Amino acid sequence: MLRIYIYILTISFFFSTAVAHDCVELNPLDYGECAMSLGVGWSADGCAYFSGCDWVNQDGIDHSEFFFESMDECEETCSDHDGILGDLNEDSTINVLDIVLLVNIILNEIIPNSHIQWAADVNIDEILNVLDIVLLVNIILDASSEGRDTWEIIRDDIVVPRCASCHTAGSFYAEQSGLILTSDVAYEEIINTPPTNTAALEDGLVQLSNEGGMLGVQLSYFWEKINIRDEEHYLGDHPYYGELMPLGGPFLTNGQLSFIEEWIMAGAPQSGQLVDPVFLADTSIYSAPVFEILEEPEFGLQLHMGPFEVPPGGDMELLSYADPQFTEDVFINRVKISMRPGSHHFILYTFTDDIPSYFIPEEGEIRPFYDNNGDVIYQNLLAMQFHKFVTGTQWPAMDYSFPEGVALRFPHEYGFDMNTHYLNYTNTPLTGEIYTNLYFSQPEEIEHIAEILILNNQNFNLPPNEVTSVERTYNFDQIRNIHDLDNTIEEIKIFQLFTHAHEHMTRFDIEVSNSDGSTTLVYTALDWEHPPILQLNDPLILTPGMGLKLTCTFDNWTDDYLQFGLLSTDEMMILFGYFYTD
Repeated sequence: MLRIYIYILTISFFFSTAVAHDCVELNPLDYGECAMSLGVGWSADGCAYFSGCDWVNQDGIDHSEFFFESMDECEETCSDHDGILGDLNEDSTINVLDIVLLVNIILNEIIPNSHIQWAADVNIDEILNVLDIVLLVNIILDASSEGRDTWEIIRDDIVVPRCASCHTAGSFYAEQSGLILTSDVAYEEIINTPPTNTAALEDGLVQLSNEGGMLGVQLSYFWEKINIRDEEHYLGDHPYYGELMPLGGPFLTNGQLSFIEEWIMAGAPQSGQLVDPVFLADTSIYSAPVFEILEEPEFGLQLHMGPFEVPPGGDMELLSYADPQFTEDVFINRVKISMRPGSHHFILYTFTDDIPSYFIPEEGEIRPFYDNNGDVIYQNLLAMQFHKFVTGTQWPAMDYSFPEGVALRFPHEYGFDMNTHYLNYTNTPLTGEIYTNLYFSQPEEIEHIAEILILNNQNFNLPPNEVTSVERTYNFDQIRNIHDLDNTIEEIKIFQLFTHAHEHMTRFDIEVSNSDGSTTLVYTALDWEHPPILQLNDPLILTPGMGLKLTCTFDNWTDDYLQFGLLSTDEMMILFGYFYTD
């Protein structure tokens, strides 16, 4: 009896937690014919401005808690759905608790919040009914009875049906790609084999790497070819890699891509049940986000760069400085970025404390990297040696919220140096434009203050015409002292990492140095221009006796020694990130 009671109590807790969300579908006609503005609400047609006589509807129920102060807040809460289709209680798995929630919603005619509506609508027909329950039960039964290895699922359910019809022995596509993907040879054909694509081979890629982790993903040409979610970056950075696959579409679902990516991260083994099949329940297919002119935050700051013209047949990289003239530090808890198509990346920097005043750029001045002849405009780049990473993205749209109760301290002494890089391989001019919203926390909302991590190794000398690996380990005490942390701090919790180097860098690794002397690889960058930004949902916790080991490999093809310096022909070896302490 006690076991049954605990089970019911658990179900009740999850159900009450799941429905206690601020986003509930409202009827604009329920609040009278008055013209008073009620705010923004979630309706059957999406977020909309409501007017009426009162926030109490025609049934006498007060709905004031379900209205938002801005369209931006409503859309962020109600329209953006991250997670797994079918995972109603957002515990990263689909199980009997999700079925109970769905049955309760349907039987009791409960109006769910928009996220639960999305997650529960398994057949994507915009109606919650018994069909969704049946599908949810089948997903659970299929996953629980799935006895196949992860590679077997990928081979039999994805690769063979989607790829093997073209990549079969003797076919044109097999000869062109060097890949036969029929079930009998697919694994041997793809793992660590060289691609026939010359550009990918020169970039050091293999068809599919079993290195594991971020490195394995970055080294895998196969992943580049199927990852439609990174379409703009793929076409901009790798114009000679060929077409995205499957050729002409339909492309793989988000669930299939996530399933394959997790397998590659795990080292792409041929045997073993490594990835939860529940990922495959997400049958949605990526579609490129539409450029959005962001509404200014209620409490925060909006930065706007452009519009500017990107000439046809090339690229353009720009800097522009914006100084909001803060009189005190501000605390950022969310960043939202929207870019017009064609942008390769956008990064916000501020400056380190040692920047000379005469290096601080003029506010609002557009500073291109290159002139019309393609020559570097060095005076426009002088301030870059004092850059301090704040945030950025390589995606055309980003909406990142800091962990609950965490806000990033932004020092008030300097403003934001905005850096964008646009690519235009068309025959007509392209318009570039970026909106960035920074949302601030009130002091009472902050449990942990995040700081910007910066570890800058300037002590290296690279011999001419040699490949050299430079190592530098920062122990816990050094990291604590560099960032002026109190000596009583016993934990440093890192939740974002990002490296910076110049054109001679071929690989940049970050390892955790453990107290037992071992190291754990947590980050790898293979592209000096476009290093990945690693965001960690579970922070990397450093304690006394631990540290961070930076290893950077440089190819100095020149006839001169290279040291730390400002220009891209010099070199840098810097680790940026975010951290907080208790």
